[in-house]
Amino acid sequence: MRAKRMMFGAMIALVLLVAGCVGISSGPATPPFAETSPAVTTAPAATEAPGSTEAAPTPDPAAPPAAEAPAVSQEPQTTATVDAAVTAPPTTAPLPTAPPAPTASAAPTETPAPTAEPVAPTEPAAIACVPGALTPTQTEGPYYTANPPETNSLFQPGMNGTRLLLTGYVLDQACQPLPGARVDFWQADAAGVYDNTGYTLRGFTLTDAEGRYSMETVVPGEYPGRTPHIHVKVTPPGGATLTSQLYLPDAVANATDRIFSPALVVEIAQGADGLVGSFNFVVAGR
Repeated sequence: MRAKRMMFGAMIALVLLVAGCVGISSGPATPPFAETSPAVTTAPAATEAPGSTEAAPTPDPAAPPAAEAPAVSQEPQTTATVDAAVTAPPTTAPLPTAPPAPTASAAPTETPAPTAEPVAPTEPAAIACVPGALTPTQTEGPYYTANPPETNSLFQPGMNGTRLLLTGYVLDQACQPLPGARVDFWQADAAGVYDNTGYTLRGFTLTDAEGRYSMETVVPGEYPGRTPHIHVKVTPPGGATLTSQLYLPDAVANATDRIFSPALVVEIAQGADGLVGSFNFVVAGR
């Protein structure tokens, strides 16, 4: 019986304790009836300045207390959500990526040129010559002058006429070259006039080790009774002198010249600076 009382008293103490805790957490209860306070004479309200906030009305002490509105439970926003909302950076479009720089392509490998096969040496061109067929002789004429100068060019600066380079060989009866043979030339100028007081268009040259000669001159003009021609004397070392004349192809007066010979016509070709003529002399030799 005593134990029951003690248990009952403990329960009452526990209830009171809980009720006291609830009252403390809820704050002091509003008294059911407000105390009547003596009337207080209040000064008239000051004129409210423009733009100021309106003063709250003075509560009527005789009015019953307003029921306390229940506290609205507001669910707190989680820190993670707020932080995410505040700290999350704005989404930006990705910057365009620059295209990669073009890489230099490797230079193409040059294909080595094929090695040329060694060219066999060619035989020298055959010299136009008929063994035993000597160059025909012709008259010396009245205009030969002895002791002309040695030269390989009768052409002089300022000289009128078409330039002509004469080349060829001096050969013996067996068509063998004769080195050191003397070849004299004399002729009229482009107007058909001889220099009988000097050595204009007069001179001689010697054949080289291969029996070749060359003489630069001009195409001679014709004069009454004669087609254009060049006088020549060929003297091989230790041999007899051959006297003859050379003629140009297609000269109109060839047909009427009294001593013209087709066997003495020079082969003519067009060169870079004029005409190039070729003629081989065949003499009796030593």
